[in-house]
Amino acid sequence: MRIGARTMLLYSAGSIGAGAFYAFNNFLLPLALKAVGAPDLVTGLLSSTRSIEGVVIQPTVGTISDRIWTRLGRRRPFIAACVPISALFFLVASASTNALLPLAISIFLFSIFFNAAIDPYAALLADITPLDQRSFLSGLSQGIQLLGQVGFLALIATTTQGAAVPAWAYWLVAGVMVASFAITVAGIREERDRGTRAEHISLRAYLAAALSHAQALRFLGTLFVFFFGFSAILPYLTLFLTQDIHLTDQVALALAALALLVTGLSAIAWGRLADRYGPKAILAIGWAILVVAAIGGTVIRELPETILVVVLAGLGNGAQTAVSWPLLTALIDPDETGIFAGLKAAAESIAIPLSVFVAAELFLNPLALNLGYRGIFFMLAINMVIALVVLITFVHVPRPAQTRTA
Repeated sequence: MRIGARTMLLYSAGSIGAGAFYAFNNFLLPLALKAVGAPDLVTGLLSSTRSIEGVVIQPTVGTISDRIWTRLGRRRPFIAACVPISALFFLVASASTNALLPLAISIFLFSIFFNAAIDPYAALLADITPLDQRSFLSGLSQGIQLLGQVGFLALIATTTQGAAVPAWAYWLVAGVMVASFAITVAGIREERDRGTRAEHISLRAYLAAALSHAQALRFLGTLFVFFFGFSAILPYLTLFLTQDIHLTDQVALALAALALLVTGLSAIAWGRLADRYGPKAILAIGWAILVVAAIGGTVIRELPETILVVVLAGLGNGAQTAVSWPLLTALIDPDETGIFAGLKAAAESIAIPLSVFVAAELFLNPLALNLGYRGIFFMLAINMVIALVVLITFVHVPRPAQTRTA
């Protein structure tokens, strides 16, 4: 059954809190960690929105959410429990901004609990939405999330003097997360009759059924290649802008906000197009644009050309952001939505730390290539080309008549 605008907005409310989290992690934490003397590798790992423990935690959370039913449903209990705990560790982190070890521990903990909530939140989208509306709702919710990031960064950039990350920013993220996800938990109702088979079969049979989706597993491999290239960009973007392009912290944050603005606005449009022309075609277009942006990143030197590359990157990432999850849900049964949200997160949890490690050791290490932060754009370009070829050649989406609907 198709859903209306009210349900879409209630679901998307949680994206505002997710946006605050991602903006803080991707663009402010690198500055905060650099201020307390964190090495580039540590900065990249702690600033990543996924970490290696997610390889185990995320599929486990997804599997449990597929196979339980509570008064709040399958997905909402994880959101209701884990978001406040993550917010609590943000408050702890706000009191630890002058020492690396306690700050690192707090970051590790608020990331674990946030990720335990965000994958059930993604699975909830597929639970409540028919296949022909998923790309638009994904684009809408991701657009709202990214526009929230823009607002958050604009606030920080215009009010910060001296310290790049004031203590009140941690409190702001915590408050926005709790308030926005509470709207989703209270406003969305999960249907008992959707995807119930997983509750009534053995765990072994459930896992066998999930792992039988060959096209979905191919697409997860393709996403791994993409994230291996793309994930090195985010933790080092503001550092690239300040140290290689020689911009101020405020201008760097403003450019990050511009990238998010373009990504958010284009994600909504890409989502609408994907419901009409198919998510695979839109994803291929978005990745091709990212290839061009990555090549541009290897040669830019001045602010005007940097702005052009930022806009191109935003357009390409808008397509990726809007349609990658709806495309994955088109390749699976509704009974396995949770575990595939977890497997997608697990792929990210391997690719992101590995990407950061390779970038730090290969490009930022004076004893290696020592290309500086610019080297990460070479890494992105190579991986984007590989991911694009694999997507077009090996990932095949069933026709609508063959596609399973949730």
